This record gives sequence, structure tokens and C-alpha cells, in this order.
Amino acid sequence: MSDTAVVIMAGGRGTRFWPASTVTRPKQFLALTSGGEKTLLRETIERSLLLTGAGNVYVVSGMDHEARVREICSPEIPADNILLEPAGRNTAACIGWAATVLRSRSGGGSPPVMVVLPSDHRVEPVEEFVRTVRSAVDTAADGWLVTIGVPPSRPATGYGYLEMGEPVSPVAFRVERFREKPPLEEAERMCRAGSFLWNAGMFVWRTDRILEEIEAHIPVLGSGLSRLEDPGWTPEAVYEALPSVSVDYGVMEKAARVALVRASFDWDDLGDWPSARRAGVTRGESLLVDSKDVTVWCEDGSLTVVLGVSGISVVRTGGVTLVMSDSDSQRLREIVRAIEETRPDLV
Repeated sequence: MSDTAVVIMAGGRGTRFWPASTVTRPKQFLALTSGGEKTLLRETIERSLLLTGAGNVYVVSGMDHEARVREICSPEIPADNILLEPAGRNTAACIGWAATVLRSRSGGGSPPVMVVLPSDHRVEPVEEFVRTVRSAVDTAADGWLVTIGVPPSRPATGYGYLEMGEPVSPVAFRVERFREKPPLEEAERMCRAGSFLWNAGMFVWRTDRILEEIEAHIPVLGSGLSRLEDPGWTPEAVYEALPSVSVDYGVMEKAARVALVRASFDWDDLGDWPSARRAGVTRGESLLVDSKDVTVWCEDGSLTVVLGVSGISVVRTGGVTLVMSDSDSQRLREIVRAIEETRPDLV
């Protein structure tokens, strides 16, 4: 896979992991899994190095986090493979900029296949992840925009779903439609149907194909990306004018040749504290009495006792304690915004 590049998206704030995740230490810089030894970004880098050489691994993150990103990427990832966005503009801009850089560095040769990975996923076993991605690369080389679909293990309402259509290759199927975060009853129906998969947010495509689709479906972004290659423009000047839109909504839901490859690995999007529990995330000592389904994260290592309460998260870090029911986990983003107005030092 020497002509394959991996682009890791390492932006975002991860507000649903507050108070552990903050503006200065967003989720991708937390050591949530691997026994607290490696950050989520570092784990993603190590998976990427199994797909291609270090010179073909790129990381896109925010300019404010340059020092930390470079530290985590060291020593393997070349310094000029770290792309620092001056402003967050969602995944379409992030992916488009990386594709533009890859196109310019290809020197007019064959367009490389681009594997796009978020930096905050739990993936295991790694060997099956590699096998799945390699299958997707083969399909993408034929011009398809490929997404990885994960067989659902439960009727999750916080994930997007893909409807699997007819086969387009020995390993890939056409995506009939996208369904974003359905209500519980619909999620249960889709799980029973057997033809719906979770949208893992991992994408594989040729750089020329994704740039063509961006120009067709998000022309304002396409014209902005073209200015990034003009020496008269700086990323700061260009980025301020770019639209903020996800690649799912802006491109994938509109493009014609979209396919999926079924994942043969276990996966979870570490999107909030309840999802972290499924991945075995914990910190500090805990004693649960007549309680179940409890996440405990205490960075100072002190004992947390939970008595007679289930389905909650208890997070204590940096002088802040959060006690939250699982049913309210999606509301945490709103609470963080409210706290930001009065206590910006806490977020």
C-alpha cells in the first residue's frame, strides 16, 4: 500500500467528555484506552503505520495544539505532514485541505488513495482493521467513495446508519441511503432488518475523486481549497471564508458512486462517557454497591463510592466534579456552552 496515504482527523473539542476534555486538552489527547498509557491520537497513528509508511501518514489538527500534536507524532511522522488548521471548519474542509496537499505532492503522477480516520475511535483487533481497510482501498482505486460500515451490536441512537444495497465488488456494497441518529424504535427496526450498518466515519477514496465531488457539491469549499495552492494566499486568510460542513452531509449523501465495506473488527466511537464505559475506560479506585453501569474517572486516583445508583458517570478532574445520568449524556454539550459564558477557565 505504498501509494496509499492515511489522513488522521485530530481536531474538535470533545465537549461530551468534559470536564476531562477541555479547549486546551481535547479528547484526542486523553489516554482513555490502552490502560492509560497512550493518547487516542497516538493509538490511531500506530494503527495507521500498519497501513502505510510513516511518510504517507498525515495528521490534521488545530493550530492551537501544534506543540502537543508534534510531540505525539514524534518521531515517525514528518513535520510537514502535520497540517494545522487556523480555524475549525468541520470535516469537509479538513479532508479537502489534506486531499489538496496530497494532490500537489503527487507530482502529477497517479492520484494516491486516501484513507481518512478519526482520532478518537476504539478499534480491535487491529489485524482485522487492517484487513478491512485494505479491502476498501481496492474498491476506492476503481473510483468509488468508500465508507466503513460496522454491523450494529445494539440499537444505538447516537450513531449514523448506512443502508446496504447491491454488491459493487466482491467486498463492497452500494450505499442506498444514510440515516443520521434515528430514534430508538427506528434503530431497533434497522438492527432487525440486517441491512443497516453503523457509519464509522472512516473513509477511503482517491484524492482526485473526493476533490471532484467537493467541487460538484460544495463549490464554495472547492474554490477556497484551490486558493490554498496559490502562494499569494495563506491558510489563515482562506480558512476564515470556508463553509463549515461535514463530509457526510456535504458530499457522501449527494454523490452517486458511494460504497461501503463491512468491518470485520469491533468498533466504538468514543463520543461520550457512557460509550467510554463500554470500552472499559476508568481512572482511579471505585467501589460500586448495589449499582451497575457506572463510569468512574477520577484523575487524582482517589476512591469513588457509588451506592444504589445505576446508569451514571462520575468524573472528577481539575477541581470539577460531574455526576451525570446516561440519559442526559447528549445534553452535556449544552451545559459546557453555558458554563463557558461564566467560567471559561473550566472548559
